[in-house]
Amino acid sequence: MKRIMILLLMFSFLAILSGCGDTTTSSDGTISDDSVVVDTDYTVPTDDNTTSGVEEISTDSSGDLKIIGKITYDRVHVNDNGIGLNYNNITVEPAKQVVVEAIDRDGKVLASTTADDNGEYELTNLPSYTDVKVRAYAKLYKEGDGGWDVKVVDNTNDGAQYVIEGSFVSTENVSTRRDIHASSGWGGSGYTSTRAAAPFAILGSIYQAMEKVKGVDSSATFPTLVINWSPNNVPSSNGTLEGLKEGLIGTSHFDGTELYILGDANSDTDEYDDHVMIHEWAHYFEANFSRADSIGGPHTNGDILDIRVAFGEGWGNAWSAIATDNPIYFDTMGMYQANGFYMDIENQATQNPGWFSEVSIQKILYDLYDSNDDGSDKLSLGFKPIYDVLTGPQKTTPAFTSIFTFTTYLKDEEASKVNEIDELMASENIESIQDIYGSTIAPSLYVNLDDIDYVCTYNRYGVGNKLYDHRYIKFDIGQDNDYIIRVEQNNGTDSDPDFTVYNTSPFTMLGTSESTVRGVEENRFSLTSGNYLLDISDYNGIDVACFDVTIQ
Repeated sequence: MKRIMILLLMFSFLAILSGCGDTTTSSDGTISDDSVVVDTDYTVPTDDNTTSGVEEISTDSSGDLKIIGKITYDRVHVNDNGIGLNYNNITVEPAKQVVVEAIDRDGKVLASTTADDNGEYELTNLPSYTDVKVRAYAKLYKEGDGGWDVKVVDNTNDGAQYVIEGSFVSTENVSTRRDIHASSGWGGSGYTSTRAAAPFAILGSIYQAMEKVKGVDSSATFPTLVINWSPNNVPSSNGTLEGLKEGLIGTSHFDGTELYILGDANSDTDEYDDHVMIHEWAHYFEANFSRADSIGGPHTNGDILDIRVAFGEGWGNAWSAIATDNPIYFDTMGMYQANGFYMDIENQATQNPGWFSEVSIQKILYDLYDSNDDGSDKLSLGFKPIYDVLTGPQKTTPAFTSIFTFTTYLKDEEASKVNEIDELMASENIESIQDIYGSTIAPSLYVNLDDIDYVCTYNRYGVGNKLYDHRYIKFDIGQDNDYIIRVEQNNGTDSDPDFTVYNTSPFTMLGTSESTVRGVEENRFSLTSGNYLLDISDYNGIDVACFDVTIQ
């Protein structure tokens, strides 16, 4: 019969600058610091955000000394009405696939492993009679093909890695079980201790998204992803790198390389908003598995958007519902995280439905996936066809990514379902899509340079990223050479034209010309024989700006 010894230990996160002490618990429950310095790359626990039990277990027959245990964290759920977090509804969740290490007092890693999908870990071949602590990283790591490398860091503390860990306890000559739990830090009417669970909750949502991809492509390999979260991350921005380091991130977003996540309590926190997390990860997916041509900018239900923005944001919202199998998208915020909003991805009414609406696109993509056939939704394709289009022809399309490219390629793959696809599109006021350029749309989204005298931008739907703020021009180059591209306003000089040049095979942005000269924009590009796209816009956003375009 094994002997049982339970020791209750308590810990907390602390961002460190030059080092931090190991923690022990005294008889009166206070925390003492014996000044053991740890690596400055870590954000480590020092008071009461986590709990850990140490229980002796019998060693196995081989005599292998080991530590086993379970890593868990608090997840705070949304209220039943979808608005605000409910701190009376907190569940304990396993920290799936996180990196776990056994560390001695010299800082040497004695053993390393990853927790399984139940949060269980096993550290083996440990030395006897050695002081060892267990550290769990807010990091997912799996080597090689089919692997991943995801970590949550503090952007306001030089990218310090978040961890939770137990105190040093001697291994003696017996194997032990050490469970570590990261709490939410909620104290009843506010956060009263460090929010240790937050980085692990973020990883839980990201891992759920990766699992969905693995479900249709077991060989999928996920490029390195750094997620920047901090309680100092606020919904304001000055647009600088220094601002990001101070927590001025504007909103939760993917910057093309890394994720930045809001964490400012009583303002806007996103760590428990799984749909928000997965929406932002969807942009990472586009950038690494598919292609994202979106120009970004503000967007909401009812907006008539640039087709690239409409598809990118519609995909992000749809993916959050697909990955969670839950069409109710929520975003919590405000005092005590008690406010926010929610939307039903499948059934929300669409203001201004059409191919320019992110809401129309998110509903279409989710209806293609889900098994709930109703009304005009007669399709239950699952995620595999969507994934195949996004990672296949959508990635290399010579047009800008949009509902036109996606639907054209989906029809190619699902030829027997064309009528059902058209019916679903019609339910959102989108006529049958015939090609990747949306050629039936008037005025035309794309124009051929040889077929026009001039082209105009309009601000009738808004400025910046709305429909017809940007005009797309197709042109061909017959031979390799340097070419001068000139865009000149022909109805005055009050505009500030800008343009971006794309090679369509392979699809590559070659460069952007953005001088502040009024009425004209000109630049030289080295172009090879092939097909190109020119994206023209007016920085000043005047009502109507018409331009002569020459390439010579």
